Amino acid sequence: MKSTALVIIAVALEIAGIAGLLAGFSVTATLAGYLLAHALACVALSLVMLPLLPTRYRGQPLLTGLFLFSLQFAIPFLGSLGVIGGILLALYLPRSMREVPWQEMDIPELPFQPVDMDAQVIYSEGGLRQVLREANDPNKRLKALLATRQMDDRAAIDILREALRDPTDDVRLLAYSMLEQKEKTLAERARNLQGALETANDMDSIPLRRRLAQVWWEMAYLGLAQGSLRQYYLHNARKLLTELTARRAQHNDWRLLGRVELALDNLQAAEGAFSAALNAGAPPEIILPYQAEVAFLQRDYQRVRYCLATCPRNKVHPANRQLMEAWL
Repeated sequence: MKSTALVIIAVALEIAGIAGLLAGFSVTATLAGYLLAHALACVALSLVMLPLLPTRYRGQPLLTGLFLFSLQFAIPFLGSLGVIGGILLALYLPRSMREVPWQEMDIPELPFQPVDMDAQVIYSEGGLRQVLREANDPNKRLKALLATRQMDDRAAIDILREALRDPTDDVRLLAYSMLEQKEKTLAERARNLQGALETANDMDSIPLRRRLAQVWWEMAYLGLAQGSLRQYYLHNARKLLTELTARRAQHNDWRLLGRVELALDNLQAAEGAFSAALNAGAPPEIILPYQAEVAFLQRDYQRVRYCLATCPRNKVHPANRQLMEAWL
């Protein structure tokens, strides 16, 4: 009964406000009277609609009532109809057909023939080598070469060098192009560092020498250089690293120098560099496997076991675990 009375009052106020607009009073008085009547009508209708809202919307009656009042007051008369028809009906009459967030699919039947595994490239070093050696289709061998982009550079370069002996011209040319691109990138980096060294002062030259030595080592380590050219890169790296270790050495400089000496078959110099790296604070789990390698080449098998046994088991590289288990 109370709600019905409020609705009648709201309708009467709206009619009175519209009638006032049509009267011949002054514009200011007419507008003020209509706004007052319209505001009171909106308040009355808000009080009627507030209890009709679902429970979860009535938690803050003041803010909810203000929201209903604002919607109605902004659009005279039609605002109230829009609130009643657009909000109340929508809340109490939800969609009968809801959008399903997933799509049901029938269980597929088993394939009537086995999948041709030969048509799929296996992205591993052994799989790519097998494709290059045994696949009759040149397109498969080309895809195998392109798949080396996802591999470690050293393993990829070995596969690319093997592809240089492929009987198909397209495969050989692609392998050569990819090798040349890798070599060109490192050579360009070395030229830039050498140019920067020419204008750098004494202190600034230290990090530049370190980076240049790493580039020379990478050229040799990755196998981009062979024969005398590889020896040239290794000697250049050793010269720079020797200068660095004589001035302001870091344990990484000693470690890299040890690897260069090991690649040059200078076992005594390599052992001294690795020992200096340990004394400079290098992590034992990084240096001890290299010392074990030096001891193995020197045929000192007792020291090999000692180095591997001293290496921290919980920090050892996964690639060295089988080696340690075999020796220990």
